[in-house]
Amino acid sequence: TYGMSERLLGATVATHGDDKGLIMPPSIAPIQVVIVPILSKDGSDEIMSAANEMVKELKSEKIRVKLDDRDIRPGQKYYDWEIKGVPLRIELGPRDLKSNSFMCARRTGQKSSYKLQELIDSVRKELDLVNDHMKERSKSHFNQHIKKIPKVVINGSTISFEEKLEEGFVYEMAFEGNDAEAEMIEKETGFSLLGESTRPFSKKRKCMITGKTTHSRVFLAKTY
Repeated sequence: TYGMSERLLGATVATHGDDKGLIMPPSIAPIQVVIVPILSKDGSDEIMSAANEMVKELKSEKIRVKLDDRDIRPGQKYYDWEIKGVPLRIELGPRDLKSNSFMCARRTGQKSSYKLQELIDSVRKELDLVNDHMKERSKSHFNQHIKKIPKVVINGSTISFEEKLEEGFVYEMAFEGNDAEAEMIEKETGFSLLGESTRPFSKKRKCMITGKTTHSRVFLAKTY
């Protein structure tokens, strides 16, 4: 796989993590849902019984779930699973059980309460919401760091730009050149061509090196 597994995992962590830790996309999260029972002096057996039934029901629908029955405070459990990036946390306490409900907390923020009989549909809905939020967040972050390439000045076999290229940004440009011309761009800028976008320009643009018109959209950025 040419090291793709490690690279893709690293890209996922870098793209979706936050100050609290990892945020794993539901589709690849080893644990999609963690159930945290909120135990009290009275009714702990009933809560654990209901939590175990939830685990069975979720597993029967191929949802990857973990019951956290450790003898520590709920707050510590929340922290542990947040840092590991589990997409969805279910909280089940005495008041929830009394109202025949449970609480869902998304790793991306926001809580919602659902009835126990809605378990499967509500969990799938919440995982979809986590997935949608992550997509929008990463898309917004990506777009904020894309810039159009500044105008280029060509002098023989060397090139320069009217504006200095900034690290931390990805530059998009039309390119219809050969390998030697691509190498010249990388040599003169100290940046690397990241490849051709799967979303080409809708209208043809002039290649900054050859002057040929093309739909090809490539990215240039500093790599480390």
